[in-house]
Amino acid sequence: MAYIQDLTPCSYFRQWEQSSLAVGWLERGHAYPRGTVDEAFFAALFRLCVNPWRPPFVTAGFHRCTLCQFTGLNAAISYKGAHVSLGTENVLIPGETKVFIAPTMILHYIDAHEYVPPREFQEAVLRCPEMRSMAYLKAIKALGISLSSFSQ
Repeated sequence: MAYIQDLTPCSYFRQWEQSSLAVGWLERGHAYPRGTVDEAFFAALFRLCVNPWRPPFVTAGFHRCTLCQFTGLNAAISYKGAHVSLGTENVLIPGETKVFIAPTMILHYIDAHEYVPPREFQEAVLRCPEMRSMAYLKAIKALGISLSSFSQ
């Protein structure tokens, strides 16, 4: 994974760069906002990361957390009985004018490293329709992400 500054075009997915904003692409050596987030936001984000839409192309493999001093992260995170794989998936969240793209590692960054995502991302997560629902698909498509780019 590469560092991408929050709220800049998500260059990791070049085909969606003009339609997207990156959130949570953290790496050691780059400052990030720290503090606490509301648990309702974390729970909503976690729910969306459980089974996110996947682009039909290969990513650059498994990413370990470079913010962790020694362990580099576990391969999964659990919260209230649900589990999310970390380090290999991304989640797309429709915003007002762009789609936010975040690695599922964002859950670890929030929980273990006190990362605070931008307010507009938090609000979009709280408004986001259920993953894979027709409302979700319509919201993503309306913001310029081609539905033919997705696989189930």
